[in-house]
Amino acid sequence: MKTWAFILLAAFSVAATACASASPPPVAPARAVEPPAPPPVDPVGIFDFTTSLEGTVVNGTVTIVKTDAGFGGSLTTNVTEPVPVRAAVVEGQKLTVIADTPDGPVVFTMEFKGDEFTGGWSLGTMSGSHSGKRRKA
Repeated sequence: MKTWAFILLAAFSVAATACASASPPPVAPARAVEPPAPPPVDPVGIFDFTTSLEGTVVNGTVTIVKTDAGFGGSLTTNVTEPVPVRAAVVEGQKLTVIADTPDGPVVFTMEFKGDEFTGGWSLGTMSGSHSGKRRKA
């Protein structure tokens, strides 16, 4: 009987050693949770900006209002008369404004981070960059 006890003890010892040395099952790495995208920018408001035209600093304002047909408003600078906004298109945090000047349409883009924005404008062969901020209501 002692032989059987010895054999069982030896088998149990081998099994326990095998179990103890077995690696735990792999754990999948934690995936980073992406924050949700911010809601699309609200195009309605007054937006003050600064740009440059042929070396001259130009300050201006884009005013967007909701109309029955969509959006309207005006684009004004300290060197031009106000011109009417024909369209305002929102794509996430980007707002593109098209205003009709006597020299053709000006396309004015604004990429928002909070209430501040940067972007560019083009009118015919002229173009430039600008930066600005939404006015608090």
